[in-house]
Amino acid sequence: MTSEAPSSSSTKRSSIGPTTTRRSSLPPKDGIDFDNLPWNLNHPEEHTYVHLTTTTADGWTKEHYDLETDQGTLFDSVYNYDESPLPLSPACASLNYGTTIWEGLKCYRIKNGDPVVFRPDRNFYRFQYGAEQMSLPPPSRELFLRGIQHTLQQNSHIIPPHGEGMKLYVRPMLLGSGQQLGLYPSSQFSLLFYVSPTGNYFKNATGGLNIHLETKRCRAARGGLGNVKCSGNYAVALKPLMDAKKQGFHDNLFLELETYHQAKDKAGEENDSSSSSALDSAILQEMSAANVFFVFKNGEIVTPSLDRGTILPGITRDSVITIVNDFADELTDAMIQSTGDATVKVTVLSRDVTCGELKYGNATEAFCTGTAAELVPIARLATGTDEEPFEVNFTHGKALPGGPVTVTILKMLREIMVGDRTSKGTEGWLRDPFSSPEEFCKE
Repeated sequence: MTSEAPSSSSTKRSSIGPTTTRRSSLPPKDGIDFDNLPWNLNHPEEHTYVHLTTTTADGWTKEHYDLETDQGTLFDSVYNYDESPLPLSPACASLNYGTTIWEGLKCYRIKNGDPVVFRPDRNFYRFQYGAEQMSLPPPSRELFLRGIQHTLQQNSHIIPPHGEGMKLYVRPMLLGSGQQLGLYPSSQFSLLFYVSPTGNYFKNATGGLNIHLETKRCRAARGGLGNVKCSGNYAVALKPLMDAKKQGFHDNLFLELETYHQAKDKAGEENDSSSSSALDSAILQEMSAANVFFVFKNGEIVTPSLDRGTILPGITRDSVITIVNDFADELTDAMIQSTGDATVKVTVLSRDVTCGELKYGNATEAFCTGTAAELVPIARLATGTDEEPFEVNFTHGKALPGGPVTVTILKMLREIMVGDRTSKGTEGWLRDPFSSPEEFCKE
């Protein structure tokens, strides 16, 4: 027994095939309160999903999708949730051994009501890397992007109307779906695309986030899978997240935990009784599902480095770096307001950041970034019960939408997202899901 796509006798929703592709989106469906949707799988009765399968021997081929002819089994693989649930064996490789990767991206409407997709090509590169790391066959660029495009065309009636934070979240997924007991790569694989209309991830936040500095548990270590968007990266964060919320925190910020232990061991060996703590030398990573940035008094906007291989290379993280590089001059006034230094020069860096750097007011703002979150200010970073004392309150983090630098970058990002701002670095960030397949899938 293998875990195959629903059979041809399973109920499918009528698919818009390559010869009947709708050239414009349906309007948002009446009766759905798009303004107040939580971050969840909302209204699944309105969705369809795409499910393709292959084997180790066959791989992903032009039978699945051929850009030259715009034909393939992709167009015959659209199913209803209720009537065609995903069939999986109890011995499914990914259920037993965790070989699942996925992506998260968004489709939303710009001011004229047309839908756009934000940077799907960047998701492909991350998906491709993740597949290789998890012993899964990566789909071609054309299959990945056309799969997203086709799924959006099938579900255009649940793309929310234009509005702040409202989006149709898109999740491509690849997993080993063969049946096995042994620890080895699956012989069969499933490529899925599904969607959900959502609001913002931190929708209920009334001010800047209160973040717990996690000093006991590790999200990722060097040599592991911290830079792969695999399911295990989120599983390991769940228990710490629930514990942090019990203490009144919104989320955790994880450490490169070995750097904390090394500092503690060194202090113990040297009988160091100075006022500095081991935490001062500990290197910061990321939150449960978001990257972080810090705004320093010297004009640096800094995010923890990817070089250690322990941090996920976020698409929004990369977007913020590009925005600051391309529009640094326009950020100067906001940086002066944030730091109080009229001579400050705005720069953006990806480098190691230690806890000690955040002390004594050196960082005036902090914010997290993600597809779901966009940019959300952080008000406070602190340890919790039975941990080494540490607390930083950021000068401009208490009120939404955040400090002057955070607000300005968010404004720029949203202008780019709706086509009101562009630069050489941001060209090609927006793709029309109702454009031609060649246009949507182009390099």
